[in-house]
Amino acid sequence: MGAITKVYLNNAATSYPKPETVVSAVSRFINSMPFHSSRSGFSEGKDDILDACRKKLASLINTKKQSNIIFTSGATESLNLAIFGNRFSEAHIITTAAEHNSVLRPLKLLEKQGKISLDIVEADSSGIINPKSICKKINKKTKAIIVNHCSNVTGLGIDLEEIGQITNSNGMKFIVDASQSIGSINIDVEKFSIDILAFTGHKQLFGLQGIGGIFIKDDLSLEPLKVGGTGVKSELLFQPDYMPVYYEAGTQNYSGIVSLNAGLDFIFETGIEEIRNKKNELFRFLIQEMANIPGITLYSDNSREKNPVLPFNINRFSPEDTVYILENSYGIITRSGLHCAPLIHQFIGTSPVGCARISLSYFNTFEEIEYLIKSLKEIAT
Repeated sequence: MGAITKVYLNNAATSYPKPETVVSAVSRFINSMPFHSSRSGFSEGKDDILDACRKKLASLINTKKQSNIIFTSGATESLNLAIFGNRFSEAHIITTAAEHNSVLRPLKLLEKQGKISLDIVEADSSGIINPKSICKKINKKTKAIIVNHCSNVTGLGIDLEEIGQITNSNGMKFIVDASQSIGSINIDVEKFSIDILAFTGHKQLFGLQGIGGIFIKDDLSLEPLKVGGTGVKSELLFQPDYMPVYYEAGTQNYSGIVSLNAGLDFIFETGIEEIRNKKNELFRFLIQEMANIPGITLYSDNSREKNPVLPFNINRFSPEDTVYILENSYGIITRSGLHCAPLIHQFIGTSPVGCARISLSYFNTFEEIEYLIKSLKEIAT
């Protein structure tokens, strides 16, 4: 094995490296003359980058309504729009202990303001959320169920189809945070009865940071988080009320959309199955090797198929020290702490300090995993 200077294993935070097609597309864009988009996503025809990107996202999540896909700055803005835009009042909301703070903090704010009552469904000791436990929390005032498709701490997912059947039969809204899964796991908003799907572009979709989006089902009307210039209907003193410009006030992040568009091209050309299979192969090797290192504790249920995210701790070090040593002594980039998802740690045994986390990319190699294992053996023993 040759010398390795840097190994990046923090892809649940943001993916690296980006496909060369993404780098090239962004470079061409920022070196080209700025263009104007009608912001409707349609009148520029096939050459409109917004239109092209919306079409690809619509295909990825299986919706014919490309105008129902809104560009945002990322999953945090999308989830804020999903939660605050619903104008909940005297409503009961159900969410889970696996959620990111982008869901928990907006909900806790509404609870503090007296606008909602909130139930947070517990996980088991592996971090798994049972949909039947969600069912038990439903009452006459329940208006929405909000779930994280895949945890950024454990990598474990939840059955969206089963929860979609629950919300459908009870007349509730189904809101999904797909930040960790979109681009890596198949999502079907029609089949799963998803009303709102929030996502970011800089993780599994290989885009730049600062771009994301939200799918909003046809019959929903959310209050926009912002109003202002749209580039169309400028004679109106009120926000144009048609999709998608109703939610896209202000200057668009065109370089981000260009990167997202190119990232989607890479995913479609490579294939989601191929991307997932390669990561799973690497992940199985990682788990097998790490399980045999004395002094290391692995968390969550690693026998299940899941996103390639592995929470662990070296028993003789804090998570922060483990990550510091890996980076500064071995050039291996991981992440430590609560990972902006504080509640799940109470269930998997990593509270209050959290854990170190390894998260893989399609672009990682067996050579890098072997180097990581060698390094962990030196640190832990």
